[in-house]
Amino acid sequence: MKDIERALHKYFRDQHWVVDWHQATRLGLTPTQVRQRLRIGEWEQVHRGVYRLAASAPTLEQQLMAACMAAGPQAVVSHESAVWLWDLLPHPPDHATITVPLSRHPILAGVKVHRSEVDPARVSYRRGIPCTDPLRALVDLAAVVDQSTLVAAVDQALSTRLVSGKGIAAELERRQARGRRGVPTLRQVLSSRGIIGAPRASVLEREATLLLDQWGIPVTGREIKAGPDDRYRLDFTLAPPVVMEVDGYTHHWSPESKAHDEARRNQLRLDGMFLLVYCWIDVRADQRRMYRELTTALARYAGQ
Repeated sequence: MKDIERALHKYFRDQHWVVDWHQATRLGLTPTQVRQRLRIGEWEQVHRGVYRLAASAPTLEQQLMAACMAAGPQAVVSHESAVWLWDLLPHPPDHATITVPLSRHPILAGVKVHRSEVDPARVSYRRGIPCTDPLRALVDLAAVVDQSTLVAAVDQALSTRLVSGKGIAAELERRQARGRRGVPTLRQVLSSRGIIGAPRASVLEREATLLLDQWGIPVTGREIKAGPDDRYRLDFTLAPPVVMEVDGYTHHWSPESKAHDEARRNQLRLDGMFLLVYCWIDVRADQRRMYRELTTALARYAGQ
């Protein structure tokens, strides 16, 4: 019996303190012994055939593991719950969410169940719990949450390098072919933030040049070296000391890139330059503000 108890304890420890009927009986416990542990309060039933150790602290991980066990083979944590497991949400979701194969129809108290295809080759494990991978989790999330929550999760996934912009774009193509909800919403978020569909740096600079020409703002230099040891490159120098830069998403999205950019720009300002910075959204969709800011800066500072 001691061997059974040791093996049982390992199951509990590795599975967030839950075990199912099949595991317990395979170890050698009889149905009567299982019922006895429930009767005396040593175990508590979470779902039919799934039990938690009564002395353990209830956690969302425990709830998710129990839901997958009760739902049967190929059940995975998904949607908000999977995104939370990947540390992409600041707070745990209000309920557990799982996805099961189309052939299954489990009804579990306190658990939201989605029915969809589950590719065994793409099942991930997070904290020992089967779940959808980060790319699919974000597409699924887009179908069930508001835009601000989705934006925060996408930004967190990108900044921690859990996913890449190219990876999300490829996932959108895969999921769109199957008509999945969430694809249009996520695509719109990614496009608006320049993660997909943004122009390359050279294209962006060319568009900015055309705008400056259209506005009659003279450019006195392009890609001018500046700063200590000429380490920095400026996209546009206008009438000194006014300079302008345009940022594409590809080279400026990561925390490291942003920190480097800000340190570089602070040094340029300390060197006496008046620096204006614009992104591709400004160049494409906020031209009036760009024109107002540029002409104001030139009127105030040019020639100083």
